[in-house]
Amino acid sequence: MRRMLHGVRACFAAPICFGLLIAGCATLPIANPPSVEVTGVALDRVEGPDAYFNVDLTLESHSDRELVIDALDGTLRIEGEDIAQAKLADGPVHLAAHGTASATMTAQTGMDALLRAVANAMRRGAGLSTPGAHLTLKYALEARARIAGGGRFTFRREGDLGERKR
Repeated sequence: MRRMLHGVRACFAAPICFGLLIAGCATLPIANPPSVEVTGVALDRVEGPDAYFNVDLTLESHSDRELVIDALDGTLRIEGEDIAQAKLADGPVHLAAHGTASATMTAQTGMDALLRAVANAMRRGAGLSTPGAHLTLKYALEARARIAGGGRFTFRREGDLGERKR
């Protein structure tokens, strides 16, 4: 009886272990992730107490096969304040082998968080030392990408809000 129970446990344990192994592989970092450039972070619109941001990205593949990025999500910080969670606006993103693709992330926040960020910029004197200068806000984006079929990669980029790169 004891031997039979041991065999039954082994029959159940093997598929469970295999399933956990497969699930763990699905989230492994990929060996050669795409390059990610933030081409712009800008305030899209203000509606009542909410502010909406767009984060424009250019992804460049270093892989010999097509990659499909089915999720991008991360944290948008402005002047050190966690402003909002950003996510892929329209997906998935198809990235050809050794090709480039554009993507947009969106983020929504309350005006209170945005005003705290502006206050932080004013405290550090961002762009206010020169007559006629405008207030410059610094952003940081920390994000994670998930590749269809398994794999992930992370990236962090910083820059000036409203600055456009081409």
